[in-house]
This record gives sequence, C-alpha cells and structure tokens, in this order.
Amino acid sequence: MINGKKNPGNPGSMLANPTGQIWLVIVLAAALLVRASLWLAYPIAPANDTPTYQHLASSLLNNGGFERYNGTRTPGYPLFLMLAGSEARVYFFQLGLGLLTTLLVFYIGWQLSQRTWFAGLLALAHTLNLGQIFFEATLLSEALATFLLFFCLACLVWLFRDHPGSDPLRKNSAILTGLVALALGLAAAALAMARPLFAFVPFWGALFLLLFWRGASFKSRLGAAALVALPALITLLVWVSFIYTHFNILGLDSIGGYHMVNHTTSFFELAPQEYAPIRDTFLKFRAKHIAETGSSINTIWDAIPALMTQTKLNYYSLGRVMGEISSRLIREHPWLYLQNLALGWVWFWRVGVFWLPESISNAGLRALTNGVMLVERLALAGINLLFLGGSLTLLSPKIRDMLKIDLFIWFAASAVWVTSILQTLAEHGDNARFLAPMQTLVVLIAAIWLVNLYTEWKTKRR
Repeated sequence: MINGKKNPGNPGSMLANPTGQIWLVIVLAAALLVRASLWLAYPIAPANDTPTYQHLASSLLNNGGFERYNGTRTPGYPLFLMLAGSEARVYFFQLGLGLLTTLLVFYIGWQLSQRTWFAGLLALAHTLNLGQIFFEATLLSEALATFLLFFCLACLVWLFRDHPGSDPLRKNSAILTGLVALALGLAAAALAMARPLFAFVPFWGALFLLLFWRGASFKSRLGAAALVALPALITLLVWVSFIYTHFNILGLDSIGGYHMVNHTTSFFELAPQEYAPIRDTFLKFRAKHIAETGSSINTIWDAIPALMTQTKLNYYSLGRVMGEISSRLIREHPWLYLQNLALGWVWFWRVGVFWLPESISNAGLRALTNGVMLVERLALAGINLLFLGGSLTLLSPKIRDMLKIDLFIWFAASAVWVTSILQTLAEHGDNARFLAPMQTLVVLIAAIWLVNLYTEWKTKRR
C-alpha cells in the first residue's frame, strides 16, 4: 500500500477504470515494441555458462531421463531448454516470459498502490531496463528465474492484502486461497530448480504467512504456509537425494567444491604443503588467468583438466578434494575469507549487464544502446544505494511509520537482503548477475518509499 491506503484487491476494478486501461495499453505496447526490436536487431547470445545448460538439456533429451545427468546444474533451466527445442524458440519463449513478467510487475504495483500511474511507471521501468531485456536474449536462466520470482510475488501480494473480505471472489473462499497458495508453492519449487539461490523463497514466504498474515485464522495461515512450503520441500529433498546417491555429495549440485575454490583463489598460495602439486599447478593457471582477464575469478574452470591429469582423479573426486583444500584454507585464514565475502556482497549491488555489442551491426544503434545502458546502470546503482540506506533507517520507528510499510514490503525487502547474503556465501565471482531477477523488486521498494515520503510531506504541509 502507499501511505496506508487499503487495496480493494479486485483486478477488475483496475481494468474497468479508463485510466487503468490506458496505462495497460501503454505498458503492453512498450513491452511488445522493445522485444520485437530486440528480436529483429539482436540474435540470442550464449554465455560462458550456456554450454553446461545445453549439455544437460541434450542429456535429458537423448538419454530419456536423469540416469546420465551429471548434476552440475539443477534441472530447471535445462528442462526449459529441452522443452523449447531450438535456440530460436528459446529466444521467443524467453521474450514471452519477459512480457508476462512486465504484466506481473504492473499487477503488483497496482495492488500495492491502487494507482495505475504507479503500476504503469513501474512496469515501464522493468521493460525498458536494457540489462533485464538483454538477459531475455541470452541463453542463461535469468529470464525464467525472473518470471517465476515475480509470479511468486504476485501470489504473495494477493494473499497479503489487508482486507480479504473486500474482494467478492475471496470472501469466505478457502478454496481460492488454497489454489493461490499452491500455485505459489509450485512456482517457488520451479524457481528453486531454476536458480538454487532462491530456494529459500518458499520457506520465507511460508514463514510470513504463518506468523504475520493479518486477517486470517490460524488454520488458514497454517494451511497456506503448508501449501507454499511443501512442494519446494519435497522437490528439494528429492533432488538432494539424487545428487547424494549419484555423486556422494550433499548439496544441490555436484560441483560445490569447485564453487568453494572461488572463495579461496586469491590466497590459494597458502594451501598446506601436502597439497603442493595441486597448489603449484593451480597458481600457474591463476597467473595466466589474471594476465588474460585482469582477475583471478573463475581460474578453477581453466585448471580442471590439468588437475585431473595430475591427480588421476575424476571430475567429481577432484571437486571434493578442491573443496577440502578450500575448507581448510577458510578455517586457517578466516579473515581473508571474510574479506572476500564482504567484497562479493558489495559486487552484488553493482548493476550487471550481459550483452554482446558486436552483435548489433549498426554502429550508431550500438553506440546509442551503450549510452542508454550506461545511464540506466548509474540510475539503478543509485536506487540500490537508496534501498540500502532506506533499509538501515527502518531501525527508527518514526521512519517506519512515515514509510507505511505493509507486510508485502517487509517480505520483499527482507528477501532481497537474504539473497544478498546467501549469494556471497554461495559464490564469489559473477555476484552482480545474482541481483538481476530482483533488480525490479529493489526499484519497486525504493519507489514506494519515496512516494510515501512525498505524500507524508504534503500531508504535513496542509
């Protein structure tokens, strides 16, 4: 809500409003135009991680199941690639998901504010974010994860409304509430399988439903929380069991040890003498990687073949050994590890963009795109700083009262913070990429805070 206004919660009231119709047409037109232009001017682009997803999609298709699945990725995006088929269809479907995400952003913005102009501007901010759009044109899981995340958020904002009885469709309708909660749970399970970083979302949402959902009986809160959490819990348990059974690794993928190396690459020379052959070989690759890229991040992926040859270990056994070395380095040099964690957390807030400028043949259009993207990145970086500063001010009861934060915003802001912490614990490398699915959510939160502050200021001036 904005400035404490209650939401009637009926989407029909938005569409019945001529202003709402106009804003919806504007948003749809912009979303279609931008994506059609991208389709015509920019081919779908691969990234460094693309081959791993494609390999697993091919394995699922050609082997008829998971028997030969190597577990390097959770199956969400590989299944999407397999079902889509060709890269052209993947591109089309991802642009379609982007369009649907824009509509979900519009719906969430309207539900929170009951102002179609606010919902429209928020949806336009999402659909005109070139960093977001170019992820829809990339063979990576961001477009799918963003759609699933905002579907979950749309379900939550529906459930979190202050007056459930104000909508005739919801009045005394436990069935409808249950269906929305179940849809949220299934989407959250799919989200966890697409991007494991967001595996906490269903459980975080269930916790909020159980403890803080005002206007609902304990029975309703418990039932909704169970429907949200159980699909993800079952899915994750099945997948973790599969990884453990096939690779003797407890986790969501089979390469956790390699991920840990990124946390210790910068001080791998401190590895114990008993690992000297592995250490010395790795350091040679680190020096080469720094010379080629200017950074030591992701050295491990270049070094794996040589290390396998040197140690006579297979891919998974080597991963476990590298994990053991990294764990020991972390225990023996916790301060260096904490420095890397802090750096990774800072990197998370940088606005990451993945695109291939050379794919745009027209030099003028390429320069214009690059300039617009730079401006957007600076603006989004400022919004991220505003979110961080605003979050700290929430320690003041007076500020909390001025911002009129409702349950959804509490959930959303806390989820962003949880994500920022989990990502730096999980990986040390492409941290800015992890924010991409949540970047619009950060914009939404900051926008609501600003409008509430402005409305409060105007009220006090009267």
